[in-house]
Amino acid sequence: MSSCIYCIDNDIIKKLATFQLFDNTLQLFDASYEQVNILETAQYKFEGDWKKFEGGKTRKPEDRLINYKQVLYLTKTLPKIPESDIIDQEIFTQLSNIENIDKGEAILTIHAIQILQKDKSAQIFTGDKRFIKALAKVKLPIIQESLNHRLWCLEQLVLRNIEADGFETIRDLIVPVRECDTAIKSVFGSGLNSTSDNSLATLKSYIEECRQEAGNLLNPYK
Repeated sequence: MSSCIYCIDNDIIKKLATFQLFDNTLQLFDASYEQVNILETAQYKFEGDWKKFEGGKTRKPEDRLINYKQVLYLTKTLPKIPESDIIDQEIFTQLSNIENIDKGEAILTIHAIQILQKDKSAQIFTGDKRFIKALAKVKLPIIQESLNHRLWCLEQLVLRNIEADGFETIRDLIVPVRECDTAIKSVFGSGLNSTSDNSLATLKSYIEECRQEAGNLLNPYK
């Protein structure tokens, strides 16, 4: 998959960095930082979140778990997608006005479609299942045709890491910060006592649930 361009949303950056799996995941896809495209606004979004956390202005308990140092490093380093690069403003406007698809997700979607016109192996990594579900319902042929099997959810990426490096290795990385994500917290609900059989069954059930809502958009992996 080394020719792929990966369009990655803010949630994936935050979760994989916090799980210490961002670089590992890119290696699994034979990808380099130069092949990863993120939102131009990601850096400013996370800088704002960090300042709120440092100032005690956030009320989200999970914020204390986020690896902001790594997140900010990634958002300063990775290639950015400026909104000015979005050519099809009509589809961008349509997507932006759909419930559960925010402006950033609309930018990622259109950018991925533009890339796919040149590189048929481009992919989108997203941690927002509401976005996947909403996108699957969009009645625009270009969405369904271009993004067929192009989306990966967080649970699929965690599963790929487990299959590559072993259950216990990934479990031990994620468990201390598992409460930063509801589904992952459930997957490793017994903490360091979580077993492979139970955790993998739960993980795969989340992937299957996502697949049922994603139509043909979710990658067929597992």
